[in-house]
Amino acid sequence: MGLVPASRSAWMRIGDLSGRTGVGTHQLRAWERRYGLLQPRRSAGNYRLYSSADEARVRLMQRYLAEGVPAAQAAELTIAARFTVSAGAGREVPSHDVSAAQQEIRRALARFDETSAQRTLERLFVAFTPTTVARDVLLPYMHEVGEQWSAGRITVAQEHFATNFFQARLLALARGWDRGLGPRALLACAPKEQHTLALIVFGIALHELGWRVTYLGADTPIETLTEVAEIIHPELTVMAATMRQRLPRHAKQLRSFTDRRPLALGGPGVSARLAKQTGARHLEEDPVTAASTVSL
Repeated sequence: MGLVPASRSAWMRIGDLSGRTGVGTHQLRAWERRYGLLQPRRSAGNYRLYSSADEARVRLMQRYLAEGVPAAQAAELTIAARFTVSAGAGREVPSHDVSAAQQEIRRALARFDETSAQRTLERLFVAFTPTTVARDVLLPYMHEVGEQWSAGRITVAQEHFATNFFQARLLALARGWDRGLGPRALLACAPKEQHTLALIVFGIALHELGWRVTYLGADTPIETLTEVAEIIHPELTVMAATMRQRLPRHAKQLRSFTDRRPLALGGPGVSARLAKQTGARHLEEDPVTAASTVSL
């Protein structure tokens, strides 16, 4: 796995990329055209802009070629490599970048092409914070996937592949989110609830704000939530639900929980009525905004 330099500028024109790597612009264009080695984004003015990840791929390609690996094979090995990108600082993905990224991801995942989808994400993470990418690109895209699956426009296999792809990437971003000195949050999905992506994004956003996160994941019984809370004493516990039928049947248990500890409920499956009935705080905003709200 390569490390993309943090000190480099996030985006560059092809001449800058050539100057940094010592590879001529004609050669760079040839590698992009023949092998798909580079994946530039388009600026609002339709200029190709290359990322630090593209620079890392060019350098890795050069290394393979210097070792005598044929160009086609070197490109294949380079494309397959995973790069740890230094997170960008951008707080809003421009609309044209959102559309372009979602279209690329849509095409890649429709043909079960994990590598191409990963490269699109890498390009985004070079310029924008993880929570910004999740809020502006990933969660709206997954909402679209859910609607397409419900309408029968994509297969169960495609929906599962997309969900597992994003869950794996988000959990990779969440590594180490239990470390720190800040307040602790306990996060879980409602019993029988399998939709975890929004809750993971919420946890990542909380950790960015200094919280320590304990994550129990999908389909968490209320008894388990209570048991863990008794051990770690979180300052806040959050339970998420996407489906409306998941939590109302557990209202009495949730009321007992809130009698002892702060609880918040979030997701489309939570109503204001249920929150009031259980004494829980109702998180109505998107996950990133909700994290900022509870941190106030």
